[in-house]
Amino acid sequence: MTHIHISKHLWLCSTLIFAFTLPSIGQKDRNVSFLFVGDVMQHDGQIAAAYNATTQSYEYDDCFQFIEPIVNSYDVTIANLEVTLAGKPFKGYPQFSAPDELATALVDAGFNVILTANNHSCDRGKNGVLRTLDQLDALGVKHTGTFRNKQERDKNYPLIVQEKGMKIAVLNYTYGTNGLEVPAPLIINYIDSTVIKEDIAKAKSMNADYIICNMHWGTEYKPLPNPYQKTYEQVCYQAGADMVIGSHPHVVQPVEKKTVHNEEKLTVWSLGNFISNMQTRTTRGGVMVGAKVEQTPKGPKLGEVNTHLLYVMKRREGATTPYYVLPDFPYNNYRPDFMSSAEAERMKLFFSDSRKLYAGHNKNVQESIVAVHSETGKHFQKLLTHYFAVEILAGGTSALRNSLLGHYLHKHVDAEGGVHYLSGFYYDSLITEGHMRFLNDCGIENTQVVEVTPTTILKKEE
Repeated sequence: MTHIHISKHLWLCSTLIFAFTLPSIGQKDRNVSFLFVGDVMQHDGQIAAAYNATTQSYEYDDCFQFIEPIVNSYDVTIANLEVTLAGKPFKGYPQFSAPDELATALVDAGFNVILTANNHSCDRGKNGVLRTLDQLDALGVKHTGTFRNKQERDKNYPLIVQEKGMKIAVLNYTYGTNGLEVPAPLIINYIDSTVIKEDIAKAKSMNADYIICNMHWGTEYKPLPNPYQKTYEQVCYQAGADMVIGSHPHVVQPVEKKTVHNEEKLTVWSLGNFISNMQTRTTRGGVMVGAKVEQTPKGPKLGEVNTHLLYVMKRREGATTPYYVLPDFPYNNYRPDFMSSAEAERMKLFFSDSRKLYAGHNKNVQESIVAVHSETGKHFQKLLTHYFAVEILAGGTSALRNSLLGHYLHKHVDAEGGVHYLSGFYYDSLITEGHMRFLNDCGIENTQVVEVTPTTILKKEE
């Protein structure tokens, strides 16, 4: 009964929050922001590192804790899931099957659209494709790119995302599936000019205001787009797409805001790796690309475009070893042992290499860096030092997964492997107590105030 009790109270509490914020919603708030991230990978080392022997499960939430506030500052957040969720045995390269907890952590971190068409879609055959779709459906997250059959594709494609009155068509295609056959009646969207034109025409017939083509393409490890990418970029734009967003090369490629047929378009040739175990100089990270689309009387108009460079760092934290996804930030200023000198140098090289490439090839795009004194920077400082939070001692999973207040909750694994469901990030314990009373009013009653550090989680003494 815990789940039902919490859900009803949270619904009522969330309704009250919405009612209080209604007066502030105006025309300016109708602008829609997008965030795109690259390849979500799970190599053997990552799978082993995520295993929590205490709970006999896999833990990924801490991997995304430093990018979560950035992700949640955007409306539509899109990630490329370049693994299957095919179940055990879990395996990395060359035929991936990742633990279900990876997808759960992505959704909990704020991603609300998952792409599934890539060269690893068929790694585990028909059952792998089907189980991946089943798991994403169970999470309640929007997804596109692979389908159980033609009827499902006809019904659900293009994927339509409605946000602030804007109707957005999300399309997803791959250059291939590593030579693996697609068993009937499954459909994996391949890059094909005729199909792309038909799909974009269908999106227009559905009155889509904005059309985004997500393309899995390009030459691996090459910093610049190849002729194949350039050809199909033009196919997409000539058919009426507004953005063309690329993945697959495992390195960042240029980002270009450009004018095509007197309209502003955005091309991201490659987003690189979002999370992986790749360890060469140019594959240790990727980029998040944010874009604002302004709703005007004449229709949507592309506005500001920003890049957020990311570096992936493996670090042992007691019972598990998170592969942290890290924006540029002086982490060691606040936790001196967080990053070794060798790791810091590798991160510096990845960022400098990426910026050098971007300086020569990016067009009309600005880089966003987390400022130390910004709200996000202060949040990072809390994660690196300490903060107070409310621990939910019963029903934490239900609150995190099934409530409108789930955005305010996060999961944390302590050094012994214990799992804690927490709400809030505060420096002040008195404010945290007020937050606890608020949660109690929302029906979450079995709670306590705790202080969280990188190595401990302690109940605050009464």
